[in-house]
Amino acid sequence: MNARIPRHTKPTPVEMGLQAPRLTLSLLQEQNRIFRGSGGISDENRALGFRPAFYDLETGEAHLSRFANGKEAPMHLLDGLPDELVAQRQENGRVTETTPGVIAGFVLHGQFYTRDQAARATQRMRHRADLLSNPEQHHQLLDIWEQFVVEQSYPANLMRSVVEESWRRCQESNVDPLIAHAPLSEREQLERRRSENAELLDAARPVLKRAGELLYNSESLILLADRDGLILHTESDPEVLGSAAKVNLIAGGLWGEDAVGTNSIGTALEAMEPVQLYGAEHYCYGIKHWTCSADIVRDPHDGSVIGAVDLSGLTESYQHDALEFAVTVARLIEANLARDYFNTRQSVIDATRSIFNLWRADGLLAFDHRGRLIKANRLAFRRLRELDPDFPLTPQTRIAALDLHTPTGQASAPAWLANHIHYPIRTKRRTIGTLIVLAETH
Repeated sequence: MNARIPRHTKPTPVEMGLQAPRLTLSLLQEQNRIFRGSGGISDENRALGFRPAFYDLETGEAHLSRFANGKEAPMHLLDGLPDELVAQRQENGRVTETTPGVIAGFVLHGQFYTRDQAARATQRMRHRADLLSNPEQHHQLLDIWEQFVVEQSYPANLMRSVVEESWRRCQESNVDPLIAHAPLSEREQLERRRSENAELLDAARPVLKRAGELLYNSESLILLADRDGLILHTESDPEVLGSAAKVNLIAGGLWGEDAVGTNSIGTALEAMEPVQLYGAEHYCYGIKHWTCSADIVRDPHDGSVIGAVDLSGLTESYQHDALEFAVTVARLIEANLARDYFNTRQSVIDATRSIFNLWRADGLLAFDHRGRLIKANRLAFRRLRELDPDFPLTPQTRIAALDLHTPTGQASAPAWLANHIHYPIRTKRRTIGTLIVLAETH
């Protein structure tokens, strides 16, 4: 099963330490309780190379967890933190509270992951038998589908849960089961979506190109769709291209479940996990001669689903390892996204280092070009407690209105943002982010 935080115990921002101004021993214990079973604690991710650490939002530096003697610790301890990050100690020297802006997480390959990011990175796939289709059920499922469409009922325990849940969603959404192909977006809409997903496409293109080369003569195509199931890019074996075009399994095709029923792209996006569908498992009649395997792609910043990778072919081209191939491609794309994400973070840290060192009179917040928070000094914590006590300050905070790629006015912003000074963060070549100055009021 996928390791995940149960919904009834999902941490609040305060419990996760996102809004708490100072990290304490009791908060560390509470975080360990909340993230147990998710991969967000040391015992569950140590074997994968994660090392417990703390992130200082003021400097953008990560500090490995250490005992008081300086030796690296296998769990989160406050005792080995640098003195400048310590707010309170007991008489015996044990650290009980940090300064504002210290976040508990992990370091892997030199990069800092919050507990939530580490939990997602260590999730395991569900049992393989439940993920894979069974071609031998094709004709039986065709009969079940007819019964489901006509009588809105079906025999129990004959469908995989992912298929059953999807068919029910399609039925509740009044999806036409006789749809012959997916709708096709206008060229202008496709180009706009490609622009909005430029980072995803940049990370995906070299991976998809190599995957397409490996699939040569396999009668398959591999594609990338955005979070809504709109196909952004395909790499196709020429033998399958004509058949794919007939159902609009091409760039611009809209493959969300609400558009074309149960299909690996839309269903993976809905279920937020890998999905393989064979023939009759599709909801709409026009695509029941296809077999498809897909997995979602997540943003390394906050774990949100930003797209899906799909490997498709006609039913006679079914390959048992197709889902594993799609999952691998998705992970490689995420690796490229993570590399670019951490490089961007470091660029903002480097570009603002002297500003944060010298500008001590006001609260400072540094965001990257996508509006993701990179740094915040201690005055910023104090000022934001006055301006917006519920606003979180964490490496996973994002303000969409500060996304330099989003047209002005198309994203909401906190009320306090408009009343403070904005400065562009620049390198020699380009603008890489935004500096917000929270000036003191008198």
